[in-house]
Amino acid sequence: MSYQLITLVAAALGMTLVGLTYNAAPVLFMVAAIAAILLVSYASCLLSARALRGTRWDAGQVFENEAFTVTAELANEGRAPRLLTTVADKLPSGVRAEEAPEFVLPALWPGQRARVSYQARAAKRGAYQLGPLSVAASDPFGIFQRWQSLPAVAEAIVYPRPVPISGDLDRAGAEPRGAASGERARAVDSGLDFYGVRDYQPGDDLRRIHWPATAHHGRLTVVEFERGASGSLTVVLDTKAGTEFGAGTETTLEVGVKAAASLLHWALENDGSAHLALDSAHGPRWVEVDRASREHELLEALARAEAEGTMPVSAVAAWAQPRIPWGSAVYIVTAAPDEGLPFVVSDLLRGGAHIAFLLLDASSFNERAATPEEMTASVRSAGAATTTVKRGDDLGEVLRSVLVAGG
Repeated sequence: MSYQLITLVAAALGMTLVGLTYNAAPVLFMVAAIAAILLVSYASCLLSARALRGTRWDAGQVFENEAFTVTAELANEGRAPRLLTTVADKLPSGVRAEEAPEFVLPALWPGQRARVSYQARAAKRGAYQLGPLSVAASDPFGIFQRWQSLPAVAEAIVYPRPVPISGDLDRAGAEPRGAASGERARAVDSGLDFYGVRDYQPGDDLRRIHWPATAHHGRLTVVEFERGASGSLTVVLDTKAGTEFGAGTETTLEVGVKAAASLLHWALENDGSAHLALDSAHGPRWVEVDRASREHELLEALARAEAEGTMPVSAVAAWAQPRIPWGSAVYIVTAAPDEGLPFVVSDLLRGGAHIAFLLLDASSFNERAATPEEMTASVRSAGAATTTVKRGDDLGEVLRSVLVAGG
């Protein structure tokens, strides 16, 4: 209840008492005028709220802890002006605004549209729903205020940020590469075969610009290579429900997602192809990317990854096996024991894959969780290399040893 309403009601009651006591018609007339003002103001407030429509746009894609702009638009579709309209946005858990997302529009004329925007950021990767909008419409005197929710929602995709992997490692054998000059030398060193030239596309490595062809055609031209199997890297990420341990940004799933993003990013940076297999609430997913300009497809899949699948990681790996190129380096990222892993490892090895495990020590994230010793012994017996990561470990250094192990 606003101060204006309290004041007017109190004044009307007092004046009514005076008017009835002294039979003062002018005073009673003023009471009737106050009542009419209240009724008109209330009706105006109701009509103001009904005529408002909200629209917003997706906030785009950013990395963790990067600011993104949230924009919403409010339109007056009525025939009367809307005064003193308050707009407040609803943010999901994990997203914080740099300033309070609440705005006051002094006047919104018929047919007018007004945009409001603010900066927000999220410390954790994910797909966040923004909205709905909450709008408070007021009458011209500010006596009444009515809040309503407008179905204006949008999405912000926050990518996991890959960590730098130290060392200059060869993708196929994870061995340091010597310096090679020339496009053909780099192609051979990367497991690629010369294919031809094409127009430059955003995201292409600038080292691949073919200057003679660029000068001849008058536009940027790059050398293109055909990828061999040795340039393939595959990550199988465990996202089965119940396999995430920890809280907030310090969970086994968050570390696993960041590790997957880093390995895939490293493969694309080194001219390889990258493949991701994981389960979801809607079934298993396979994402295949063959150049750095398409890395966003992998990052978005990882941004949306949640521990809500039904398949153990061994089943996901078996499902993905026909899609994995011959000779690919396969990295299985998991925090949960899985009796089916040794059998899958044997099948993948027979299929020409190079297997390595990144075992997330769940007990370091939750003391009541199981330790990975039993799982380590089972996968090693199947011939796969293993690397364990604990909470607080330097992930870049751990991944370097994982790449060496997976060679």
